Amino acid sequence: MFSPLDILYIVLAFSILWLTAAIFWLVWQVAMVIKNLNDAIQLAQETMGKIEEALTGMRKKFEHSSSALGAVLHTATTAADFIMEKKAKAKAKKTVKAKVKTKKK
Repeated sequence: MFSPLDILYIVLAFSILWLTAAIFWLVWQVAMVIKNLNDAIQLAQETMGKIEEALTGMRKKFEHSSSALGAVLHTATTAADFIMEKKAKAKAKKTVKAKVKTKKK
C-alpha cells in the first residue's frame, strides 16, 4: 500500500497546494485593495480638478464684474454730479427770479 514516506509526501504536497492558494488569495486581496485605493485617489483628483475649475471660473467672473462695477460706479458718480449741478443751477436761477420779483414790488 502506501509507505509512511509516501503519506508524508502526499501531506506535504497538499500543504504546499493550500499554502500556494492562500498566498495567491492574499496577493489577490492586496491587489484589489490597491486598485480600490487607486480608484479613490483618481476620483478625488477628478473632483479636485472640477472644484479648481469652478473656483477659477468664479474668480474670473468676480474680476470681470468688479471691473464692470468700477465703470458703473464711475458713471453713477458722474450722473450724480451732473444732477447736483443741474439742481444747483435751477436753485440759483430760482433765487435770482425771486430777488428780481422782490425788487419789482
